[in-house]
Amino acid sequence: MKQLMSVLMIFTALLLSACSSQPDYRAARGSGYGYSEQQINDNYYRVVFKARGDDSGKAKAYALRRAAELTAEQGYDWFVVVDKETMTERQRDSDNRLGASYQTTTVQDCGLLGCRSRTVQQPSYEMGLAANTHDQVESVLEIRMGKGIMPAGANSYPAR
Repeated sequence: MKQLMSVLMIFTALLLSACSSQPDYRAARGSGYGYSEQQINDNYYRVVFKARGDDSGKAKAYALRRAAELTAEQGYDWFVVVDKETMTERQRDSDNRLGASYQTTTVQDCGLLGCRSRTVQQPSYEMGLAANTHDQVESVLEIRMGKGIMPAGANSYPAR
């Protein structure tokens, strides 16, 4: 039994480390986590970065990084953030339970003249409260790409 518990603990640790070792910055797939973009017109794009957790600063930085990469890929020199929005979502799942059951035990009483067995029922109670939270943050940028001299301003960024 002790070996089985050890194996289960090692397996669980490996599973958790595999999940946490996935890189943050990547193209969005199945779960939707990562970056994606949508072309609005010739030089306008919507860039989205969605991440687990609630680190909005990291999500914004990754959205800007993808916007710069996309700008360079499209052959432009700079981009301007026309509109931006960051959304944080928290989902809370709870699992509350309360239960009662009876556990049957056989008790053996032994004395000088022999042994006597009897069955005893004992109540068993279970109560549990579990709450899981799933946080996610999404940073959305609408950008306009351009060539030549970059416009002055805090919302202008070079492609490289």
